[in-house]
Amino acid sequence: MSIVEKKTKIVNFNELVEGMVVAKNVEENGSVLLKKDLCINSQMIKKLRSLLFIGKVEIYEESVEKKPSNIENKKEEQHRKIEEEFKEISLKLQKTFRQLANENGIAMNEIREFSKKIQNELNPSSVVIKNIVLYGSGADSIYRHGVNVAALSAIIGKWLGFESSKLNLLVYAAILHDFGKTKIDRDLLKKEEALTRNEFNNIKTHAQVGYQFIKDISFLDKSVSYGVLMHHERLDGSGYPLGLKDEAIHPFAKIIAIADVFDAINSDRGYKRKKLPFEALQIVKNESLGKLDYEYSKMFLEHISGYYIGEEVLLNTNQKCKVIQMNLNNLEKPLVLKDGEFIDLSRETDLYVKEMLL
Repeated sequence: MSIVEKKTKIVNFNELVEGMVVAKNVEENGSVLLKKDLCINSQMIKKLRSLLFIGKVEIYEESVEKKPSNIENKKEEQHRKIEEEFKEISLKLQKTFRQLANENGIAMNEIREFSKKIQNELNPSSVVIKNIVLYGSGADSIYRHGVNVAALSAIIGKWLGFESSKLNLLVYAAILHDFGKTKIDRDLLKKEEALTRNEFNNIKTHAQVGYQFIKDISFLDKSVSYGVLMHHERLDGSGYPLGLKDEAIHPFAKIIAIADVFDAINSDRGYKRKKLPFEALQIVKNESLGKLDYEYSKMFLEHISGYYIGEEVLLNTNQKCKVIQMNLNNLEKPLVLKDGEFIDLSRETDLYVKEMLL
């Protein structure tokens, strides 16, 4: 249900009644408890009162319902538009990478244009995030992956409050972060069997190979090449190519690393299947304890988990549910609503979300 709102008002939590629609996210300790545009029903009120207490809630005074069919059509249209746009950018990026390799820097005008196009497609961010969760980058671990990582990095940069020039540099680095893979044997990148140690070491050279090309581009800030070089470094020193730790890793590389991991988790590759949608969030959280930057990861998870609220999902029992509340301490197990009944997946060992629905 979509709502066209004109006026809002504040009510006490105990004044909530069925049919009221939340006008502003209600958050507690960084977790979204009630999401904007969520329509309250009696079962929800009863369950929420047993779980928590909220002092005030902002609701819509007046609302006009749109036909559900129109809403579904709009959602599908938004996702179709993003998917087509990202596919087009990916195809053009492939040509630009060839030009960049052959002419050493002449193609940077195209990279700047890609950055603008990607950033222009980020409104609403929720559609981009859901598109990446739903589809990932598939078998294309260079071009479409680069577009997805650039989009996520731009979203993270905005959440961090980066001003426009810094945000542009971050997006350049994200678009170019896997440029070095264009110099790796294509068959090796597409191999479906487990890689040998020598093969994996070969693939790992892409960060340095990309850096060697990018660092020589005239008038390009060094932060871009550092983001390319260090995006596989990890805070505990377990990353590559230099085994850097903590503050030695450039902030751009720390951001790109989060986006890189998130898209890879949500993508089918020849050698692996994509993870479950909420498992991907949990993996990022686990990696934040020593490998990915903790503060950036925390901010990323607190923000992105809010986008899952109100989304329809499919359980492993093939039952359709709606996500009502995320648990930041157990991201794989949200509170869901099915046929007017709340299910706390953290208390259900045999139930889990297997798929997000469009």
